[in-house]
Amino acid sequence: MKKLIERVILKEIKRAKRNKTLRALRLKANTLLKSYLDQSIPLSHIVKIISKINDAVNVRAIELAIKKIGINPPVAFSWIAIGSQGRKEQLLFTDQDNALIFDNVYKDDYKQTQAYFLELARLVTKSLNKIGFEYCEADMLASNMEWCKSVSEWQEQFKDWIFNPNEKAILLSSIFFDYTHVYGDKTLVNTLTDTIYESVKDTTRFFSFLGKDALKSPPPLGFFKQFLVEQNGDQKDLFNIKSKALMPLIDAARLLVLSKQVKDVNSTYERFEKLAELEPNNKELFDSCAYAFKALLKFRTKQGLLHNSSGKFIELASLTKEEKLKLKRCFKPINEIQQSLKLRFDLTHSK
Repeated sequence: MKKLIERVILKEIKRAKRNKTLRALRLKANTLLKSYLDQSIPLSHIVKIISKINDAVNVRAIELAIKKIGINPPVAFSWIAIGSQGRKEQLLFTDQDNALIFDNVYKDDYKQTQAYFLELARLVTKSLNKIGFEYCEADMLASNMEWCKSVSEWQEQFKDWIFNPNEKAILLSSIFFDYTHVYGDKTLVNTLTDTIYESVKDTTRFFSFLGKDALKSPPPLGFFKQFLVEQNGDQKDLFNIKSKALMPLIDAARLLVLSKQVKDVNSTYERFEKLAELEPNNKELFDSCAYAFKALLKFRTKQGLLHNSSGKFIELASLTKEEKLKLKRCFKPINEIQQSLKLRFDLTHSK
């Protein structure tokens, strides 16, 4: 029955002609998501289904935008999802992060070609916003000319991030390294991926910067095993499950797969599962990280659905004693993987 509902949603998305219809269908997917969680369906299955639906919504939004412009794209292009959608971990209505790669053109044609794709991206991101995916506050969107470039410009951009790492470069690359092709010509993405992996072979400095970044959030428990909550602002006394628990695992997995030259494995738990295959002596650690990540993502999703939010901030007083214990059990692998990164990338003096 559930598989039938999934197929119906995907089929209706392909036929949709308006943003309103796409929003209604994406909301149906949220109902399906809640039902799956209530039935304790494995998270790996839930993630695959919701990712398929998210990608289908993006594809339809792009098709409708091209139709609205009334002119076919001047050259081949690829629309890529970055951040949580790029990792196929966007289960709730969080903000959209995307970028666009277009084929190389003559210098004289560049501005005109980019202008077409910026207009296309403006229409697509506007549609996605109406559907329920908010604009990225940092403007990491394909409608920003910084993130709408030719494949050769993107290659230069990533090389600059890799060979000249600094705080800003690491922040941006940590988001852009989690990308997945959604629509268009996938060979453009493959070309970019090849450049990235060739470049990271030649630098250890980049990995040191990424490693320090992966250690920026300490394990989520204080000395007396209490949760480390927000100290001020609107979120005072709330627990940030995204930055304190999920991001340390996301950052560690990304760093490790890059250093091991693992391509086309995007989701955090799949990255850890792949690492467990590649390093049998560290299998127990990587498996525990994969399990912890799935449990934390499931917890955040349930909280988000319950409170109609992104699930990022959690009011600890609303949790049962059992829920708090379950959360705390997920924190042990965070500490262990961070200790492992310190040794592996010689980060013992990093704070």
